[in-house]
Amino acid sequence: MKKLLLFGAVLAYCSAYSQNAALTFCTHVNSPTQECVFENTKFITTPDSTHAKLFMFFHGRVPIGAGRLTYKVYAIDRFGNEVFLRDVNQDVQAEWLTAWQPDVFTSPGKYMVKVLIGTQEMVSRGFEFFNN
Repeated sequence: MKKLLLFGAVLAYCSAYSQNAALTFCTHVNSPTQECVFENTKFITTPDSTHAKLFMFFHGRVPIGAGRLTYKVYAIDRFGNEVFLRDVNQDVQAEWLTAWQPDVFTSPGKYMVKVLIGTQEMVSRGFEFFNN
């Protein structure tokens, strides 16, 4: 019975947290102010560039409440299907409100990132990067 109550409490916390969480993408993070700089959902690189380094910036109104975030990165194919590319794990402090993780995207295209705390999906958002 205690396990069921604990599971219910965790599920309720995750559900409430997901409504107060957001994911943004940017080219730089100002660490002292914890601000996402040049936030956007479309990023353009020069024609001679072979990749884009972007920051996945997770933020909420309540503490994360766990020791690890997982960013699940997907490419969106020409049919609109999500194609799993990789997991990016980040160790965090339970009391943090924000966390960010850089990642390198080597191909122009559309992407989707889903953020998980444990096995619970908190937020997802897509972006596009292309060469000029």
